[in-house]
Amino acid sequence: MKQMAQKEQTHIRIRAANPWPPEHGQEPTHIVLSAAEQAELARLAEVIVFETEGSQITPQGQSAGFLYLLADGVVRASHTLNHGDRQVVAFFWPGDLFGLAQAGTYVNSAEAVTSCRVYRFPIRKLEQFLLTHPKIQHSFFIKAIHDIRSTQRQLIVMGRFDVPRRLAIFLLDCSGHELYFDPATQILSIPMTRYDIADYIGTSAESVTRAMNTLESKGLIQRLAARAVELKRADLKAFADVE
Repeated sequence: MKQMAQKEQTHIRIRAANPWPPEHGQEPTHIVLSAAEQAELARLAEVIVFETEGSQITPQGQSAGFLYLLADGVVRASHTLNHGDRQVVAFFWPGDLFGLAQAGTYVNSAEAVTSCRVYRFPIRKLEQFLLTHPKIQHSFFIKAIHDIRSTQRQLIVMGRFDVPRRLAIFLLDCSGHELYFDPATQILSIPMTRYDIADYIGTSAESVTRAMNTLESKGLIQRLAARAVELKRADLKAFADVE
């Protein structure tokens, strides 16, 4: 179920770590556009709210006419193979762009993991806009580099790490999002199900549960509820052997 959002103050950020040293005052994890740039970009977009968990935003194989920027919430991108198996290829967080297309159709399905709000850009209008706004085009370029780095890292994780370490890295990644992790208490609220996590890290839901047990037995996490986990972040990083 989706509803049109009311007009509101625009605040557009793009989640991307710049590959070069950040400029003075720039956030290390986000590209913040000027108020004028945000307003210009927002004029192209339709703001849509998806209130129901599981709401489909882009169906795999459908004609791709839009690119999306996530403002609030979490979105899951998945690809269904010909024999019906599903692979979760990414989770999108506020500031992420999604709507990857090939030959004019969406490569993956995108569904709301939580209630979420998105900016929906008509792709042809956005292309023309970026050609005349090189600074904003540069921000999109930095985002593309960020996402390529993230994909390469995920390939290494999937190919070289066992399931407990894959899960540890996933939990550490989730802890980088302020709305779901409280640094004071070290408690992570996990927005997705263990089935989603399993389809992302390439295992079964049962193996995710066993990996949680392993991490807890090593004193790296403490489960407080079904989706609430206290993390020992330094110990998790040492266990996973990641930066």
